Amino acid sequence: MSDELMQLRGEVRKVTEEILRMIAKRRELILKIADIKKRLNLNVVDRSTERFLLSESLKLSEELGLDKDLTKRLVSLLILDSVKIQEQEIGKTQEIGLREIFYTALELQRSGKKIIRLEVGEPDFTAPQEVIDEACRSLREGRAKYLSPYGLYELREAVAQKMNDLFKLDLKPENVLITCGGIMAIRIAIEVLSNLGDEILVPEPAWPLYKQIAEQLSRRYIGLRTEMVNDWTLKNEEIRKSVTATSRVLIINYPNNPTGRALDLSELKRLVEEARDLGLTIISDEVYSGYYYHGERAPSIAQVLDEGYVLVNSFSKMWGMTGYRIGYIIGSKEFIEKAATLLSLMITCVPEFIQRAALKAIEDDEYVKKNVIETKKRIDYMLEKLSKCDLVEVRKPDGTFYLFPKIKIPNFNSSEFALKLLKEHNVAVAPGSGFGNYPQHIRLSAVKPIREIDEGIEKLLQAINQLSS
Repeated sequence: MSDELMQLRGEVRKVTEEILRMIAKRRELILKIADIKKRLNLNVVDRSTERFLLSESLKLSEELGLDKDLTKRLVSLLILDSVKIQEQEIGKTQEIGLREIFYTALELQRSGKKIIRLEVGEPDFTAPQEVIDEACRSLREGRAKYLSPYGLYELREAVAQKMNDLFKLDLKPENVLITCGGIMAIRIAIEVLSNLGDEILVPEPAWPLYKQIAEQLSRRYIGLRTEMVNDWTLKNEEIRKSVTATSRVLIINYPNNPTGRALDLSELKRLVEEARDLGLTIISDEVYSGYYYHGERAPSIAQVLDEGYVLVNSFSKMWGMTGYRIGYIIGSKEFIEKAATLLSLMITCVPEFIQRAALKAIEDDEYVKKNVIETKKRIDYMLEKLSKCDLVEVRKPDGTFYLFPKIKIPNFNSSEFALKLLKEHNVAVAPGSGFGNYPQHIRLSAVKPIREIDEGIEKLLQAINQLSS
């Protein structure tokens, strides 16, 4: 080994050590900033400061001849580190979320208590009998061997054809990837469409796993706040005000979990056009598209864009197949190829007998319609009972099987209330704080028999009245 090579390696090591020392110095400064913010009661996140830092860093990067994408990732990771340090220093409280309530409710049930489960988004109906029979028949026929990671061709073809029939599209099987449920579909989409340190923008309230998945992948989650008073609608230019040089993806979920808000076609088009103008790729989570109360299906991203989007859906909600763990992604052929590679590294493929069951399910539109009609009755019943209480404000949903009422009690804390309601009244609800900064809201799921809904809402209202007195 040459002396010159050894010398250069030694210099590289010294430069690396100096970089680490500078990062340590930077963290010391961040701690001082956190102390000032704590004293002045300021927000940890300051998007204008972040945007300025990124802009100035990119200017310097260009002067130094550095790769701008590398600069973006490095600066974004430094900002992410700063936010974490400040949150820890300021003592941001970890609120109890949906999963904590879910697991606590399970433990109480195992101990023998009767718990009314209004927190979980799992239909009380199962898959149609013919779907169950198909899964069993496929297993008996030995259809449990390795498949292509893309999924069963016939199922991909059926998904594409279903979308084509619904929305007059021209999708092909190569535009479809079969995944192990909607969670995997979201995770794969984020990983393919973004890099380490990139920002994922999400209108809130939002399904908690968007944030958890993004952060697990070392992406930066940015919530875009909406309010009930504005009909859960993003304000004009809200996306534009929130983007930075590292913003990559916008995740939209309509009909929305937890609010039930759906966008009409003109609203969806306006939102999508703003996002695309800003260079964002859109992941449209349409898991609740069949639970739509103004028509057969909620408006779809596929009706608005020909490209630049990824659509995620699942068989869990519409056909009661939550435990089957099967969903799908729709996207460009190039995206699907990358997504299939990722999927193959996780699970090789979705089991064929489950895919055969899904193929049988997708043919049964009447089963879905029947379940949607029944769910709408339950939603209406729940709305009627809640509307009798002056301490509850709730918006009628456009879809899904959720309500997201606001409890009009000063300083109401949804996490504390949900835990108390579960332990003292044996009713489980989801805290609004799990869906963003919505401590005055709770999420209620209406996929339970009317008698359980009736009992659960009575106990809920009793607890609210006790709290206000």
